[in-house]
Amino acid sequence: MNHDLAVKSQACEKYLLGELSPDLRDAYEEHYFSCAECTTQLRIAAELIAAGQRIFAETPALAPRPQAVQESAGWLHWFRPAFAVPVLAGLLFVVGYQNLVMIPQLKESRAPRVLPMFSLISANTRGETAPVFTTQPNQPVGLYVDVPADAAYSTYAISVQDPSGKTIPLRSLTYAEAQKPRW
Repeated sequence: MNHDLAVKSQACEKYLLGELSPDLRDAYEEHYFSCAECTTQLRIAAELIAAGQRIFAETPALAPRPQAVQESAGWLHWFRPAFAVPVLAGLLFVVGYQNLVMIPQLKESRAPRVLPMFSLISANTRGETAPVFTTQPNQPVGLYVDVPADAAYSTYAISVQDPSGKTIPLRSLTYAEAQKPRW
């Protein structure tokens, strides 16, 4: 074995680690006895291995670091300030709105009253003699209406006419809706 081949094949390191085949080991041993450079390299590498073994033998093994365990807070994580403060602010807003706006409006309303209802079912509502009834302005009123279902019409428009003659549309019904009885 020549010097260039020994360097390229890393024969010194493989020799110390016992990785050379018997033939290559014998060839390398013949070479390093005749090559001063390879002898020096072999001696330095052997000293390095011996020093490493001593250091590792003297140094106590380090205990493995315990893994940080992150415990789940379950539903308690909602009590953290990042969540609790906005939630409490929202609840405070809702309670304040109810107490300052909604409840005073309810107190100002009058006592419960009955919704006035008028029936147009038995009256003739088509033609010139329509029934007349009077309601209070801006007050709700209930109307019972009979819509005769006829297949000739696809939709029905329900409207009311005020005393000035103005027609106010209330609702439109399809033929299928007009067939259903209202209770």
